Amino acid sequence: MTREPLLFDLTGRAELRVSGKDRAAFLHGLLTNDVARLSPGAGLHAALLSPKGKMRADLVVLAREDALLVDAEPSLAPTLEPLLRGFLFFQEVVLEDLTATRGVLHLTGDAPFLSLGVSPLPTSAHASVAATLSGHDVLLVREARTARFGVDVRAAREALPALKSALLAAGAREAPLETLEDLRIEAGIPRWGADLDENVLPNEAWFERDAISYNKGCYIGQETVARIRTYGHVNRHLVRLLVTQGDEPARAGDEVSLAGEKIGKVTSAARVNGSEIALGYVKREHEETGTEVLVGGRPATITDFPLPS
Repeated sequence: MTREPLLFDLTGRAELRVSGKDRAAFLHGLLTNDVARLSPGAGLHAALLSPKGKMRADLVVLAREDALLVDAEPSLAPTLEPLLRGFLFFQEVVLEDLTATRGVLHLTGDAPFLSLGVSPLPTSAHASVAATLSGHDVLLVREARTARFGVDVRAAREALPALKSALLAAGAREAPLETLEDLRIEAGIPRWGADLDENVLPNEAWFERDAISYNKGCYIGQETVARIRTYGHVNRHLVRLLVTQGDEPARAGDEVSLAGEKIGKVTSAARVNGSEIALGYVKREHEETGTEVLVGGRPATITDFPLPS
């Protein structure tokens, strides 16, 4: 991946504001991760599950002094607020859907912020700090949307033109969302609507690495997640595949096979920097790094997931 700071406009991502004295307890009782432990400025990755333990949403929760902010993919924007509201009974909680009034920019490097004198920047995953950029109030959030840790800039939509201009003048280069999609596939990051949907168990996508707390107590779908950990395993896992290039690129839906047996299916694919990379689910017994398979009839190798740098 290029080290040049790339700027992506992610406006349209779902943003909910959850306030009121019971806000942490409310989300803590719904999500897979330990919302109750968050202090202002911290954040975490989590999932909302069905009672049977299947995913209903992939989320990031950001703790601020007076509220929790929930970030999710744009495809969840129409349904997320009503979905959460359906669990709201007698708690002192206020849900506000800010999606239509807020914007999000993502920058893959820190240099433009530093040249603009914006500091300190958040340093740990999903951490956030309030700042002023080009005369506008912004919230800066540390996120890895590619193989490189970057910063989300969350602000009022009307501020975005000025914020973009300032970051571009400071050395960033605006890039299309198609480029971001390629880079997130290269990084092995699953996305709701592509690699994640309501047929996926969170453990199939390795959510236990950063989005599941096994010590927090009950939440919706918790029995299934606990049973997987205690008594068994999932039957498939998300893997990253390096595919031999052909005339036609790999595509979502391509069959993954081994020795004539179908063992899985591609969910996302991209050509990046001369390499063809795919994400997909394969049977657990064939998921080991280095396993040679066929993707749509072409040779491919299961590879490690890169760590964000």
